[in-house]
Amino acid sequence: MKKLKIKKKNKRFLFLSCFFIFLALVLLYISSSKWNKQTDYRNIAHLFTSITFERWDSDGPQYFYFAPVISYDNPGDKFVDIYPRVFDSQGNNYYLSHPSGSFLLSFSLFQLFDLPINNLSLQKILFIYFIFSIIGIMLLLSLLFHNNISIIVGTLVYAFHPLILYSFTFYHFAETIGLVFFIWLLVFHLLINKFPNNKFYLLLHKLWLLCYLLIDWMALIYSIFYILYSIRKKNNNEALLVISLTIIAYLMIIIQYSSIAGLHPFINSIWMRYIDRVGIFYNIFHSDGFFAVIKEFLLLLSRSLWNALQGTGILLVLIILPIISKTKIFNNDANWQFIIKWVLMPILIFSIIVFSVVLTHYVYMAKFVLFISLAISFVFNKYILQKNKKWIYASYILIFMITILWSLHLYSGFYKYDSLQDSLNQQANILKNNAKPTDKCIYILSDGQNVNELVYICYISKRNMLFFTDTEEFNKWYYNNVNQECYYIINNF
Repeated sequence: MKKLKIKKKNKRFLFLSCFFIFLALVLLYISSSKWNKQTDYRNIAHLFTSITFERWDSDGPQYFYFAPVISYDNPGDKFVDIYPRVFDSQGNNYYLSHPSGSFLLSFSLFQLFDLPINNLSLQKILFIYFIFSIIGIMLLLSLLFHNNISIIVGTLVYAFHPLILYSFTFYHFAETIGLVFFIWLLVFHLLINKFPNNKFYLLLHKLWLLCYLLIDWMALIYSIFYILYSIRKKNNNEALLVISLTIIAYLMIIIQYSSIAGLHPFINSIWMRYIDRVGIFYNIFHSDGFFAVIKEFLLLLSRSLWNALQGTGILLVLIILPIISKTKIFNNDANWQFIIKWVLMPILIFSIIVFSVVLTHYVYMAKFVLFISLAISFVFNKYILQKNKKWIYASYILIFMITILWSLHLYSGFYKYDSLQDSLNQQANILKNNAKPTDKCIYILSDGQNVNELVYICYISKRNMLFFTDTEEFNKWYYNNVNQECYYIINNF
């Protein structure tokens, strides 16, 4: 009997390994079609990351407090930036909206593999994270469900969701890498539940939690959940350990970021970023009233939900709605409770706290894809696969293929070539070739121009810029700064 079980486990492992290798090759083929050495001007995440890595590579990350620096250091660039955050005494500007762990991890990979700092290298690193997250998803599903079909379904829902495909191609930032760490933290969480006396799994869980805390703010929500969970289980030592790790992680972040310009500028930067995000609703309320705020909120909420339900995400509706009356499959099921308590609730609570960012940033809904894939696998495992009807299986296979094709269609539309990039390259080269290191670089926006375009110009020209919305605003600034050494002006009218 024991030999039979071992043989079944070996066959299952071989089957899932073959599936993973095939999936990895397919995703490599699909993802690599979007790899490009030149960063798209709309990809702010890769522009900020590339600027940080260039500065770290040039002077060493320790010179910049191991923090994301998003400005250049010519004499005319000091204390100048499109998005001023926190400046150090040397006039460098730092992006402190996230812990720096994701930047440090990827920069280490760049150094390890001796990769050039460009968009293509970032996309290759993202693909490594992507594969690592898929391994984590498969392990997570294997610990929850024993049916190979349920594991494959959940993996495919995750891997081919347009939000995930976008994140692991165009968005090297804390949110994407944090998702990978969250998945693996849940894997270790289940392993210590299954093998509570295994000290190795306990160690991995705690080390991984510490790393996650240094990468993504959402880790704090999980940490609080785990502390309360440990107290309820009367495991005070476990609770104290997680409390200690959380305090250590946040002390490290506070000490690191406070060393740039002090504690107050760091805290003020985080707070003002939050207020700035929420401010979009205040501005609407101030100009158009309460009902306009509600209308805008509902519009953004529906758009965010639709982003999560596009492509393979729509299976959540197509699969769960038809069996909504079969509530008994959800009642008192340990796996479903785990999915709700440890996956959905931390994501949902964090999303409510930073609701304005979630509603206005496409990539922030990617975390919900993890819940969607687990929920769909659960329904397959508990209900659909119990129905021994071939026509049901054939119908779902057809629907599944259509949703994957829909996802790939959406993916093909991300960052299609825009001729505006050529114009921005020309403007950047004007600054690069003509502005002296001591020049203050000024940019006057045209009507309706997106200020994010200037991040790309800064990256290509390797210069920081002051920008003004019109010539009148610039003239007021100029007359108060006539003692400046010289100016180099781009007027984009």
